[in-house]
Amino acid sequence: MTSDFDIVIVGSGPAGLSAGGRAAQRGVSHVLFERTDHASDTIYKYQKKKFVMATPDVLPLQSDMLFEAGVREDILDNWNTGLDEHSVNIRYKSEVTAIEGSKGDFTLTINGEETVKAKHVIMSIGVQGNLRQLGVPGQEWERVQYQLDDPLEYEGETVVVVGAGDAAIENAMGLTTQNEVVIINRKGEFARAKQGNLNAINGAIESELIECYFNASPLRVEPGLLVLKTPEGEAEGKCDRVIARLGANPPRRFVEACGIKF
Repeated sequence: MTSDFDIVIVGSGPAGLSAGGRAAQRGVSHVLFERTDHASDTIYKYQKKKFVMATPDVLPLQSDMLFEAGVREDILDNWNTGLDEHSVNIRYKSEVTAIEGSKGDFTLTINGEETVKAKHVIMSIGVQGNLRQLGVPGQEWERVQYQLDDPLEYEGETVVVVGAGDAAIENAMGLTTQNEVVIINRKGEFARAKQGNLNAINGAIESELIECYFNASPLRVEPGLLVLKTPEGEAEGKCDRVIARLGANPPRRFVEACGIKF
């Protein structure tokens, strides 16, 4: 069975939600496809109570969906309310697996079987589904994970956080309440962090709240043990859990298969 729409939107992050809200507000035939069972998967997977920032500080918003800097839960609530209020035609558990055609006559395949026709396609996918892994022996250990939902879920553990970006810093800081925390930075500084996070992690390291290995990288993981490559040679330390926040790989293969050229 094939359905026809003026606009098909792929992905329900901020861009996709905004496009869906505007299409609904204007009465344009549309559908918004989201592969998970909830909207805005990237922010949904942020750790609980994470403060979601607005960058730049002044955003000239033209969206019908409300946004202002605030905690994760409030932002998700606002967007879910907006979806209902605007009657956005959103379909969950619907992964777009192929896109063929050209402007005015696109055919999209959903979940590998259903097809949908569209005059226009808005690609608003992110990279959350392609998280970079450690890439070392032992990474399949059940206590190696690539996101942190709730830092308070863990208590009395030695947790090693691998990464130097905002997500790694925020995870590490959140875990210090009830755990011993070690952070592994492949570089000599936290160059990619926002200023607030940079101040927080440097202060935690200076006060010995968090132990940091600079210019270090994992060599292998064993249950209860992480072996590192450091400027001084190999080092190993106890760990009850490894949280790797290494960014994500862009879905370039899928995008190019849809006919988009870089």
